[in-house]
Amino acid sequence: MSSDANLKYQPIIVSFSASLLFSLPFLLNWNYIGIGDWELFTTMAAIPARSILQFYQFPFWNPYIGGGNILFAHPEVGIISPFFLLVLIFGALQGLKLQIFLSYFLGFYGSYLLARRLGLSNISSYLFSFVYFGSSYFGGHFALGHMPFTHFCYLPWFLYFLLKADDNWKYIFGSAISLVLIIFGNGAAVPFLYTLFFSLVFVILYGFLNDKWHLIKKFILASLFGILLASVKFIPMMNYLIENRWKGLPEDFTPPSILFLEFFSFNQNIFRPTEQVLRWDWHEYSAYIFPLVALLGLYFAIKEFKKARIWIFIAGFFLIFGLGNFSDFSLWNLFMQIPGFSSIRCPARAFQFVILSVGILAGFGMDNLASQIKLPDKAKKYIMLIFVLIVLMTNFLINLPNFRTIAYKQPEKAVYNEDFKHVIGRKDNIYNQFLHNQGSLVSPWLSGYKDSRAIVTPQNDVLMEYIPEGKLEVIQRKYTPNYVEYDIAPSESGTIIFGIGFDEGWHAVDNRLLIENNGLVSVQFGINDRKIALSYCSPYFILGLFISLITMGCCILLFSNRKFAHRFESILK
Repeated sequence: MSSDANLKYQPIIVSFSASLLFSLPFLLNWNYIGIGDWELFTTMAAIPARSILQFYQFPFWNPYIGGGNILFAHPEVGIISPFFLLVLIFGALQGLKLQIFLSYFLGFYGSYLLARRLGLSNISSYLFSFVYFGSSYFGGHFALGHMPFTHFCYLPWFLYFLLKADDNWKYIFGSAISLVLIIFGNGAAVPFLYTLFFSLVFVILYGFLNDKWHLIKKFILASLFGILLASVKFIPMMNYLIENRWKGLPEDFTPPSILFLEFFSFNQNIFRPTEQVLRWDWHEYSAYIFPLVALLGLYFAIKEFKKARIWIFIAGFFLIFGLGNFSDFSLWNLFMQIPGFSSIRCPARAFQFVILSVGILAGFGMDNLASQIKLPDKAKKYIMLIFVLIVLMTNFLINLPNFRTIAYKQPEKAVYNEDFKHVIGRKDNIYNQFLHNQGSLVSPWLSGYKDSRAIVTPQNDVLMEYIPEGKLEVIQRKYTPNYVEYDIAPSESGTIIFGIGFDEGWHAVDNRLLIENNGLVSVQFGINDRKIALSYCSPYFILGLFISLITMGCCILLFSNRKFAHRFESILK
């Protein structure tokens, strides 16, 4: 194999190896549920898998959490993501661990390609890749089972394709597809918002400092195409979120006194004790940067300010933003007035972009320093490689105590019960209850989900239905995720309340009127009724699917028709 071919495949092999290293603690504990949100997101992955594989239904509704809640339309549930195929093939718990492995691979490899596009050397691009995606920022969230954060792996790809569009306008669709994958996966909340936020700041500064304003056009079109292609998920999701707004924390802030610990302390344990009382556990603040990497970045910022200024400005902007509400005129306060931003919390999450900026500056710094040192090229190459390897291993070892928390517990051996029912349950046991085919009324908190809605007696018995007026005997109940059917024998007309959370999208198969009763679905029945059947479909799913297909057709037309392609290309110039 030629040296050019070796160089071509080298980044893939290196990224694969680094990904395997970082995900190995997860893979070696193949059958273990980790701490934090592993219980929640394992269950949230298993529910749609059961809907498809056992009930042959598209997973629109989740009957297992809080008396029933939306499923497909939730931004943190990835059903039409390629990652979900891993869940269908390997199971929920194992599929999520493979998702972490692939996220590391895509994150490392995409970061390398972005760095190369920005002008870093081959070795310095690896440095940036390991500094950024190997940081404790991602490791801490992955260790706690924060599956939405795995979708930050597409952020470098979004920017890489956006910059590549200078060579060929068709790369803009690479950026669009990166955005689609974020939305289709369970990253349609935090990763989606922050990917667009960071990219917008970058293209504005890039356009201003380099007089390349056409990049903003490409950003807008790539974002628009991405959202339109993802309309099948995006429109139902936005419809739900508009009606059920997430509550943000405008008063949230990051104490400046912990900044040094966040960025430079070797102890990035997710539950590390601190002298200061913090709102969140340490994973929301952790943003480790190898000290020599920071010094390399500082060296380049001082020596080549003009070339470094865009990354200095970005690092400063997101450092100030990440401090949160430290004054009435803080960036955090200003942005909290904007729809979308008003629902976010944990301002220190923005520190990943400080890591990214410092990593780019350090890469340029290492290249610049190497050009100044009077040593043989081979010797300089080996020194740079050793430094990159030290950074990689240091980041891994700092993350390792957090990764080891994955060996927390194994699911119990559960016996599936054909007769679904709600139970009060425990929030740390919802996966086992799901395996028993029980819906837990008490569950971990999930953004945007409604509080538990159920029929509970004063004796804490949970009923699947209740007849407040009239008389009725339930002969048989068929309960599946999107479809509920009752065979009934009324002796007197009245009303039946089902233990189903009321949401837009439920309808009676015979078109009888559904009534909301204390947050639950209810209907009136007559003495001659023998069957009541209810069905659920996410509102605007069909409209979203239509728009996605039309947009896909337009994209194909742009690729295949030269006339349309030339017109579109002229818009980008």
